[in-house]
Amino acid sequence: MRRTPLKSAAFRLAATAAFLLAAALPAAAISADLVTADATVLVRPDGKASLQYRLEWDASGGKMHGFYFEGEAFEPVWDMDRCWADLPGGTRSALSIKDLGGGKYDVVLAQGAGFSGKAYYNLSYAGDFAALGLIGLTKAADGRELVYFDWGPVWWDEGLESRTIRLVLPLAVKGETLTEDEKAAIPVQTEELVNAQNKIDWYGTRGDDGRYYLTGLFFQKDVPAQGTQRLQLYFPEGYLSLSASLQDVEGKTAASDEADSVNENQDELAAEAQAQADDYAPPAAPDYFKDRLRAQPLLDLAIFLPLIALALFLYTRRLASFRAKKALLAGMTWAGDAWSPPKILVGSYQVPGKIAEGLHPLEVALLMELPLPRAAAIMVEGLRRQGLIELVDEDPLQIKLQSDKKAESGYEEAFLAAFDAEGRVLSGLMADFFESAIKSLQEKIWDCDLEATKAYYRERISAAEAASDPAQGSAALSGSRSDASPGPYYAYWMGYGYMSRHSNYYASVSLPKELNTGYADFMRSASCFSGCFSPSGGTVDACYSACHNACHDACHSACHSACHSACHSACHSACVSGGAH
Repeated sequence: MRRTPLKSAAFRLAATAAFLLAAALPAAAISADLVTADATVLVRPDGKASLQYRLEWDASGGKMHGFYFEGEAFEPVWDMDRCWADLPGGTRSALSIKDLGGGKYDVVLAQGAGFSGKAYYNLSYAGDFAALGLIGLTKAADGRELVYFDWGPVWWDEGLESRTIRLVLPLAVKGETLTEDEKAAIPVQTEELVNAQNKIDWYGTRGDDGRYYLTGLFFQKDVPAQGTQRLQLYFPEGYLSLSASLQDVEGKTAASDEADSVNENQDELAAEAQAQADDYAPPAAPDYFKDRLRAQPLLDLAIFLPLIALALFLYTRRLASFRAKKALLAGMTWAGDAWSPPKILVGSYQVPGKIAEGLHPLEVALLMELPLPRAAAIMVEGLRRQGLIELVDEDPLQIKLQSDKKAESGYEEAFLAAFDAEGRVLSGLMADFFESAIKSLQEKIWDCDLEATKAYYRERISAAEAASDPAQGSAALSGSRSDASPGPYYAYWMGYGYMSRHSNYYASVSLPKELNTGYADFMRSASCFSGCFSPSGGTVDACYSACHNACHDACHSACHSACHSACHSACHSACVSGGAH
């Protein structure tokens, strides 16, 4: 039977509605809500900063695995040892962070894990604020020299119940609590937007050296989707204990004079964008379509009532969830009453004295923060001692397979797979190898006493050094074992010991440039730094990562605020975090 134009249009409309309804049902199966987003920014005297995000997610109706994190216009230096998720039931999962390109990262639970309920994701990364211009020098309108701090957290594609930034600055204070007079004496200036968007408090955060450091707390409640929290602070030059060489930014002045001019520019841009929007006339819908809908109201009801009912059902669920979460904040008051400012999150289940025994020597090398080329050399030497490979060249690293014998461990297989047919390093696969090793290490040591574990393996390395001496043989490595066997990973421990004893051995091993450094090396690279946040032992394990980019902050004023209606989809929506999956 031949369809009339009306029946054909109705059929297409019904098919489209059925498709939308079918697509909506699976999407409704899982509901993931980002409840709170907290960030701790720790600024060091050398101008570098570490940052830790603590993200509270609530998932229901299915399993959530991860989300997308973006908004930084530079490549973060990730501290994977401090990236994890605390899941329902008190379990902790390592994270896999995949670079999708364009500043976008896919953050998922390791090994395909998922959860339903409440979970807390911890992200940790770092950047050089001074080099990026997020901290620098400027002049006030009256000519005074100032140090500015200009940074903001990433934006999210959904609203938050609250968002908190803790900004720890390199300036010692008397203690954890500051009196009102001490707070009033802090010579800080802010842009009006900072005061309008935040509740602000100041206190002291205890460092690993036992001293307390000035900390600003900036709190927002009921944050809308894509809500901003840009911090623009100004201190007199020399007030903060900064040893970094800061950029001098002309025209970046504190207080209201510049803020007023910025607002005037934004008003002009907004007026221009509105004029362009007013001039735009969307194409009219075809007359035949409107005529057919008017002629068939029952058909309209049959198609759209189920969709409306589904939308109301989802809205009701969302509203109930929101009310339940809002009740948790009832009675919360600001500083000075019953509310106590949060501190830096340690986020650890460490059991004092617990040691992670049986680690692979490669994992021990990563635990001891050896450079990645040195860790790769341990694998090369272990394989060479087993007769599986021959070293062809150190710089750049090249090997040659010597045997058809199958490698015995997963690490050996994965490491050998990171070389091409000519024995040269494949950068991507070698990066995957180290990432997998770091995840494995993290899962083994997450509840262990790190200092006790390191002390245990320092003794093991010393024993391996002694064992590498032909006069002592393997007895030193086996120690007091009754069977006097060398134990697992013998070839790797012997290679580790020999390399530790002879520092020039494999000293020239070079990997592709992106693998010749790591988080700890990045944070230690400023030779002048020996500052207040350096933990005992000289490591950077206590730093909680990362940073922002000046281009992103410029978009806040130049694009987002001024041209929101005209540019939202084209400019901003493509670079916000979220997208739980």
